[in-house]
Amino acid sequence: MLSLLLLVACQREPASLGVYRSGPNAVARGARTGEVLLWGPAGTVRRVPTPGAAGAVLLGEDGPLWIVDRELPAPTKAVPVTAVMVERAGFRMRALLVPPDATPAAPGVAAPDAAKAGGVYVRSVVKVRREKAPPIYVVTATGDDVGAGAFDGPADVRAGANCTAALGLLDDQGEALLASMPLAAATRTCAVPMVVSPIDRDGDGVLDVLVHGQNGTKGFRSWFRIDGTTLVAGPEDVWEAIP
Repeated sequence: MLSLLLLVACQREPASLGVYRSGPNAVARGARTGEVLLWGPAGTVRRVPTPGAAGAVLLGEDGPLWIVDRELPAPTKAVPVTAVMVERAGFRMRALLVPPDATPAAPGVAAPDAAKAGGVYVRSVVKVRREKAPPIYVVTATGDDVGAGAFDGPADVRAGANCTAALGLLDDQGEALLASMPLAAATRTCAVPMVVSPIDRDGDGVLDVLVHGQNGTKGFRSWFRIDGTTLVAGPEDVWEAIP
């Protein structure tokens, strides 16, 4: 019985309670007065909530990403990725994000940077090292229906009729898309999807990756498990307005 309880404890997901930024402070959903554990780029930190305007709960200025119920390791610093890999990522993600009948770029016109190559805008490329296996790359990208991938379009997706976004895994050369998933929350909110370096949240040997984004008062946080070369969706938080 004890071993079963330990197994269940190790497999607990982070509390599905959103933390998002509003101006200079992090805001939490729901009424909170006691100390809160927050996980983010610096690892796990403890904060005592303070009341904000209109009943909001404020949790400090570091922009934590998720409320958790236990200590979690800090993500490792991302390894720099070459422009060639970013460009390849764009072309691999194109089939997911660009309609087959999309008008190609004018002949002879070069993309202004690798992130906009292939008709998509690459948002994050994170190298993930693996034991006894070649590394893989976690990629997020958005389509160019609202100009994000157009050579003369805006630098960011902030509004539009179509903000299609996706998450992908690439092989160590950026030549094959091993797995992919649509990012419905990013598409719904038009928030730019960014990747936090994966961690093993529960010590089971499987890496977990947090994808997050915010667009004004809209935003999302989505967990995924990287099981070998496959993606498994985990808990998600999406909000349409900050209270």
